[in-house]
Amino acid sequence: MAETAVSDVLALFARSQPLLVALGDERRQEIIVRLLTAGTALSVADLTGLLGLSQPAVSHHLRILRDARLLTVRRQGTQRLYSLNADHYPEVLGPLRDLVDTIAACTHPAPDQTGCGDR
Repeated sequence: MAETAVSDVLALFARSQPLLVALGDERRQEIIVRLLTAGTALSVADLTGLLGLSQPAVSHHLRILRDARLLTVRRQGTQRLYSLNADHYPEVLGPLRDLVDTIAACTHPAPDQTGCGDR
């Protein structure tokens, strides 16, 4: 692999890191699934009950998901309601998609390429 290709792949990993960290925890994965299946926004109290976690733990996981731009939050009275940020997923998931595509191209190059350095 050419040195520029190594740098390119490492840069893609760096751009994908917030998303990889956010998705790398089973509790955060469960929060995403709960929001997917709820069909509506959920409060911290709702998620605390569903997950069996403390309020500070749920808030911590929600903050990481928000920082990765996977969730949106809106206020309703004294509650904060969380929902998936699906409108922005193409933009949010772009770096991860680029990383996966690059790795695939490196491991299964097109017939006219010999590997990552030829892209």
